[in-house]
Amino acid sequence: MKLLSAHCRESLRRGLAALLAMLATASSVSPSSAQSVRSALENAAGELEYDGKSDYSHIRVRRRGPIRSMIFVRDNGQEVLETQMDIRRPADLKFEYLRFLFASYLFQPEPKQVLIVGLGGGSMVHYLQQTDPGVKIDAVEIDPLVVKLAADMFGTKPTENVKIFTADGLKFIAAAKEQAYDVIYMDAFLKPSAETDGTGAPLALRTQQFYKQLQTKLKPGGVVAFNLNPHEELEADIRELNAAFSQVYIFQMSQFNGVVAVATTDAARLDANELTRRGKTLDRRFKSSLDFQEMPRRLRRESSHQ
Repeated sequence: MKLLSAHCRESLRRGLAALLAMLATASSVSPSSAQSVRSALENAAGELEYDGKSDYSHIRVRRRGPIRSMIFVRDNGQEVLETQMDIRRPADLKFEYLRFLFASYLFQPEPKQVLIVGLGGGSMVHYLQQTDPGVKIDAVEIDPLVVKLAADMFGTKPTENVKIFTADGLKFIAAAKEQAYDVIYMDAFLKPSAETDGTGAPLALRTQQFYKQLQTKLKPGGVVAFNLNPHEELEADIRELNAAFSQVYIFQMSQFNGVVAVATTDAARLDANELTRRGKTLDRRFKSSLDFQEMPRRLRRESSHQ
């Protein structure tokens, strides 16, 4: 779930609301014209294509030109972008944090088997299929409606190398065989409740017990990449990761205060120069839309293990 995008849309609403207030003071602007602008604001993600509910979520799908968006609707009516995809180029990653989740390649450049916890529309699946097609992917999503919409409206379907499971991520990981994955991507969010933090991240996926369990599912040299949305307890979450893993690398996003954390069990820590060198190798290898050699520039200076 992309709460960063929700904040961005909220900022846009505030700015345009101020513009509306200004326009409303002009005699040339009628109430109906102002209402038209408000309608455009509410439909910033495009025309409504789907609106439905599951046991877990209220979901809308909107489309503007080739850009299709999966949106989670809060109880107060707020729309939060979950996925945004150019359906002509589904492997293009529209959200910054998605691009940085693939900083995992700086630490594990030759993954054979990966797990994605939290499917959304399936942007990560599309990227891996195009960029590193030999990788075998397990994707797990708790909400069957999300799985259906990902297939029907975002083209994310099982293939020879892609398995999609409708299951609770916590239970799925607990049942997975030991040392099964080279990389685990954690991007699981639900509607905020007593069982989640303020961003919707399940509290059960933020415990030392769970972090230790994740490590047992990694092959030697494996890594876990976490999407951590901005919230009041973000720094506490980072401290918990540092307590659980030998090394944690924190990549700061350029907008707002979200981070991507890549955690490893390596004894030795890699410095920014080595990661930049690895990034250059990856850029030559993949020639994808990502700029791997620039990623280390986003490392927090204080992100060394504590």
